[in-house]
Amino acid sequence: MDTDETVETSQGDLLEQVAALHSRLHLTDVRVQRLRAESLEDPPFDVHSIQIHNSPCEVLLEPPRFAARVNQTVTLRGGDEQTLAEVEVVLIIDYTLDEGPDPAEDAVSTYVEHNTYFTAHPYLRETLQNATLKLGLEPVILGVLSRDQPRPTEVTLVRRAPAQPGEPDE
Repeated sequence: MDTDETVETSQGDLLEQVAALHSRLHLTDVRVQRLRAESLEDPPFDVHSIQIHNSPCEVLLEPPRFAARVNQTVTLRGGDEQTLAEVEVVLIIDYTLDEGPDPAEDAVSTYVEHNTYFTAHPYLRETLQNATLKLGLEPVILGVLSRDQPRPTEVTLVRRAPAQPGEPDE
């Protein structure tokens, strides 16, 4: 057996282990552990760039509990790259794990890397949008996910047209 076949076999084994882990997991809760939202300037202000930083997920495996901690920070910057506002969201995603052998560390890492953000994404999007609105800013919306990208490829600042004179504010 040459080296390429060994890599393919071990990759195939890993994918089987990840699939087996996935079949044993049951999502039980997704909750915000920490939310920090701060505007460093008085709105309205002109946002020139939005940066997203995702810290590596942390995992707790204490069968039957399997939990992942997702940390995402979104920074809004002005034209001179000064920070105008920042929102940090930390989510805990809780699963129960059916009885069985302890999953291999590689399978857990691969599962978390490829699946956890997909679970967290709608909660992160909603929390970020609400936090920016509560700061008095135009809402920031995380883009859609696709299976070939582990994170959203875009983030959007919704530009609201100012109300015309005589129109009621919404």
